[in-house]
Amino acid sequence: MGSFDIGKWVMKLMTTSHSYFTLLEFANDKHTFHSYTNQKVIYSSSNDTDELIELKMEESPHKEDFQKMISDEIDHALENYSNQLVVILATYIETMHSEFFQSLFNYNNKLIYDYLFSNNDNKDFNILNLIFDAESKDEIIEQLINKAKKNIVNGSLKKINERILKMTEYQIDKTIIDSIQLDILDNRNMIIHESKVIKIKDDEIKIYFKLTEKYLFELGNACKKCGSSYIDQANWLK
Repeated sequence: MGSFDIGKWVMKLMTTSHSYFTLLEFANDKHTFHSYTNQKVIYSSSNDTDELIELKMEESPHKEDFQKMISDEIDHALENYSNQLVVILATYIETMHSEFFQSLFNYNNKLIYDYLFSNNDNKDFNILNLIFDAESKDEIIEQLINKAKKNIVNGSLKKINERILKMTEYQIDKTIIDSIQLDILDNRNMIIHESKVIKIKDDEIKIYFKLTEKYLFELGNACKKCGSSYIDQANWLK
């Protein structure tokens, strides 16, 4: 229970990536685009009356203008989708952290001690209420683990990995940490908190997925190094 499941995350990354690039391939297929747009119905006013008449786009003298408008709308949608993929990858990384630290804390409950209180916490933490209200020791430990997990994932990726190094004695590749912070986490913050739309190339999206996968494997190696529980169905780890 509480094992860090590497295979689950590999599949999440794979399906999320494939979904985007399948849609991208479909949207960029010229035959598909023209087949779709030519069947679109548009309305045009009659020369003799004010009555609107229906036309298929392929019959309209303004066909190219309409197709350009639709093409721009598709490009805008894909641009937004690519930005949301950055948000999704950042969320995946946060959830990976939660499951990773769950595995570590389950392996060694005493590791929660340094992370049970944040700087803003009252040191009393209502610990007596927690003890008195809990039905079992396991419930107390689980609640303490949940609190420690929230505190330990605060701060930059560099800070989080300093804690990982301290707890596991495994140094995650610093180039991966720096790249994820810059390309995924910092961009996510701009997209979410500043409402920015970032121009992201398709090759960059592939790199972001690969970075996240590499980071996943590094977290798995950290579990392996310290002895906490992990699941590696296809022997992805070193």
